[in-house]
Amino acid sequence: MNFKTILFLFSLVFIFSGCKTYQHKEGFELQRELAESEDTLKRDIYITSTLPIDSADVNKLLMDVWRFETEKYPDEIKLYARVFDSSGHFITNMAKPYLKDTTKNYWTGITETLGKKLKRPPVPIDSFTVREFGANDSIPYNIVLSVDYSGSMSGVMSAIFEGTEIFVDMKMKYDNIGLTSFNQELDVKVPVMNDKQQILNIYRSNRERKLGLFSAVNDAVWNCIDLLKDTPENDPRVVVIFTDGDDNYSKQKIGDLIEKARENKIHIFAVAFGYSQDHNLRYMAQYTGGKFYKAYTKEELISIFRDIYMSLRYYYLVTYKPPKYWGYHHVALAVNVPARKDTLFGYGEYDMSDKFKWEDTGGAFERPILFDFNKWDIKPESQPVIEEVTDAMLSMERIKIEIQGHTDNVGGLEFNQVLSERRANAVMEALIKLGVEPRRMRSRGFGLTMPKVPNTTEENRAINRRTEFHILAK
Repeated sequence: MNFKTILFLFSLVFIFSGCKTYQHKEGFELQRELAESEDTLKRDIYITSTLPIDSADVNKLLMDVWRFETEKYPDEIKLYARVFDSSGHFITNMAKPYLKDTTKNYWTGITETLGKKLKRPPVPIDSFTVREFGANDSIPYNIVLSVDYSGSMSGVMSAIFEGTEIFVDMKMKYDNIGLTSFNQELDVKVPVMNDKQQILNIYRSNRERKLGLFSAVNDAVWNCIDLLKDTPENDPRVVVIFTDGDDNYSKQKIGDLIEKARENKIHIFAVAFGYSQDHNLRYMAQYTGGKFYKAYTKEELISIFRDIYMSLRYYYLVTYKPPKYWGYHHVALAVNVPARKDTLFGYGEYDMSDKFKWEDTGGAFERPILFDFNKWDIKPESQPVIEEVTDAMLSMERIKIEIQGHTDNVGGLEFNQVLSERRANAVMEALIKLGVEPRRMRSRGFGLTMPKVPNTTEENRAINRRTEFHILAK
């Protein structure tokens, strides 16, 4: 028997004996053991109930900034925050209209740091408002819960059934809920409706229907958005999706999905199962004003479903005018509670760059980079734009771009061709100066040959004078 044969047999013995711990286990049971064996199981705190601030241990308080609404940027940002303790109590009575002691101001400051890699100094927010929301705010929510029924999820079905019923049971009087599952196609278990008992009865009658092999996550969310289109636009619309993220069947691209959700004012809450493929799930949540969760155990899944519903009901809404920066924003929110030893901080982030256009090879976007007439020196007021593009390039190290210069028709063909080439090259040189590698860029001028609109008015000519960035590779 040669050495390779001995080594092969030894490997089989190791697999079937040294790894025997994982035999006959699946779903949450396997995920829990894998996570614990690698010491990676994170113990998050999930909201289960409420507690007034005057009954809380102020030195055990925590805060998270868990979602943003950016639809009105740059005029307005809405930030959603929660103050809670280690037992999962949401802390109430810290802002109007639930504030009992109106002489107190717990909310003391907000700063934004702009840029992810190319960071600017923090910018203080001079003015903001805080409003507390709770059970007495009769806001009707329209919610669709969609669960992955593909083969990879078969081991967690009992937890899904239990968690779904708990989710429905928490429904407030005015809420409407729909229940769906998906594999390669969406199956509507319960259409969006109001009656809690009817929802549960219909669900129980067909909850085991249509288990399958493949998984089309993006397509499922896309179709769930359609289920909410006829609900009142001014009422919150939410899609909750539970999956391991293994999308092997979808036709819809993540960028198009995000845009559709934003256009229809849909907030996506993504719950990932175990060692999932999280990339797109995190994007869905972050860029639609939702939240991303990770579930390793049955208990965590059920706690997460509770947390989602509690988060929709209990929160502090902070509204302010942000600094104008079409890129990455890191937000720090400060709260000072009397008798607490230190300031309580919550942190969050949002990104106003053309994230998904960056990610599509062949995609393109524009930026307003200004030049004086007949010159190619970048004007100082365009420096923030240069920094935004630089920060995005430094954050996504594999992206390669082409910088295109375009002009109006004033001055003739040859004049504008040379001018556009020099301006495009000036932009590239500015990016290189801030740290972007030259090999990741090229510049081209197109002069007046590619107008977006007819050069018939000064307004149209201004539109045609532009700098475009095209994605060559990622």
